[in-house]
Amino acid sequence: MTDEKRWKIQEMTTEGWTSIDPKTDNLLKEECDEWLNRYLEGGIPPTRLRAVRSHVLDDGLASLDNV
Repeated sequence: MTDEKRWKIQEMTTEGWTSIDPKTDNLLKEECDEWLNRYLEGGIPPTRLRAVRSHVLDDGLASLDNV
């Protein structure tokens, strides 16, 4: 059995691209698609959402370490 790629959903915020919710940080593609549709149906513009590989760091993470 091969390892399947894992995805997370990020939202464009004032801090840059950051994880929208910890529940969406380690998803299979099908799960990621479902979550993206939920956010879109909830009114978040598609230009503020993206799916990236789960190992990609959030832009806002470094600034949180400096607090």
